[in-house]
Amino acid sequence: MAAAATFEFTRRLQLVSDRDVERLDDHFLAPARAFDASRLGDDLLFPLEMTWFHGEPIWHELSEAQRLMLNRLTFCQSYFSTAVAEAATNTLNFQAALQTFIREDPEVALYMAREVVEETTHIQSFLIVIRKVLAHYGLGLDDLRRANVSLSLSERYVQAHSLLGWLRGNLDYYYFTRFPLNVNQKTVERCTIDEPRMHPGVRSILKNHAIDEARHMQMSRATGKVALARLGLLKTPACVGFAHFAARLYIGRHAKDGALQRGTRTNTLALVGVPIERARQAYAAWRDRTNQPEDPPLVRAGRRYYLRQMNEYVDELDVAPRLRRYMQRVIADGYADVAADFARPERSLEFEDLTRS
Repeated sequence: MAAAATFEFTRRLQLVSDRDVERLDDHFLAPARAFDASRLGDDLLFPLEMTWFHGEPIWHELSEAQRLMLNRLTFCQSYFSTAVAEAATNTLNFQAALQTFIREDPEVALYMAREVVEETTHIQSFLIVIRKVLAHYGLGLDDLRRANVSLSLSERYVQAHSLLGWLRGNLDYYYFTRFPLNVNQKTVERCTIDEPRMHPGVRSILKNHAIDEARHMQMSRATGKVALARLGLLKTPACVGFAHFAARLYIGRHAKDGALQRGTRTNTLALVGVPIERARQAYAAWRDRTNQPEDPPLVRAGRRYYLRQMNEYVDELDVAPRLRRYMQRVIADGYADVAADFARPERSLEFEDLTRS
C-alpha cells in the first residue's frame, strides 16, 4: 500500500493547521502571560468532582482554602504530566518524521513535524501558568517535580518505543497505540472546560488546546489503523499490548494503579499540608473505594466515555472477532466499575464542537 495514498488524510489536517499556526501566540502564550494567580479568587483550575480525593473524609478535613489549593495543584500535576507526555510524543514524532522524509512521503513528514511545533507551544503555555500558580502558594517547579514521581513513565514510554522502532525500522507500533492517550486527555480536558467555576483565562487556553488535540486525535485514529495493517505478523501481539496499555490509562480512581501514581497523589496531598502518613491512609481508602463505592457522577461519566471510545475504536480495527473480544475484555477489566453495568442508563458525556473565539 503506497504511503502517499494511505496517509492522504494528512493533507486535510495540514490545511487546518496552516490556518491556525500563525496564531499560536494569540491562542496560548498571550493568555498564559496575562494570567494572574493572585486574582484567582474562588475560581477553579480543574473540574471540582475530578479533583483528587474529592468527597473523601480527607476532603472534608481540609479547609476551603486547602480544597482550592488541592484543586489547583491537581491541575498543575495533570498539566505538567501532559507537558511531559507531549515532549515524549514530540521525540517520537520527530523520529517518525525523519524516517518518513527519507523513505516515504515528505508531505506526511511535514505534518508530523507541524504537530511538534503545536505541542511545543502548548508545553510553554502550560509551564507559564503552572509556575504562576505554584508561586502563588510559595512553591516552585522543583516542588512539583519531586511530588510527581510518575513523570518517569514518559521517559520509559519513549525509550520502549524508540527501541522497538530501531529494531523494526519504523514507529508503527507507537502510532497504533497513541489513540488512547488522546482520548484520555480529551475526556478530562473537556470536563475542565465545562466546569462552571473554571478560571476564564485558563479555560481559553484549554479550549484552544482541545481544538488542536482534536485534530491530533484524528491523526492518531486514522494512522493507528494504517499502522496496524503494516505490522504484519506482529498484529496480534500489538493488539494485546494495545489492550493492556489502554486498560491502564485512567480517570479518577483505578484498580490498575501503581506506586508511581500512588506516590504522586500522596505527595500532592502532603503539599496541601496533610501529614504524609495521613495522606497515605487517605490514598488507600480512596483507591479501594472504602468510603465512596462509586465515583462522583462526572468522574463516572468520564470513565464510561473513555470505555465507550475504546470499544468503538477496537470495533473499527481489522482484526479477528476473537482478538477483538479479547481486547475489549482486557480494557473493560480495567474499567470494571463502569463496565459491569454498562447498559444501565446513566449520565453520558456529550461534547459540542469547539470553535476558536
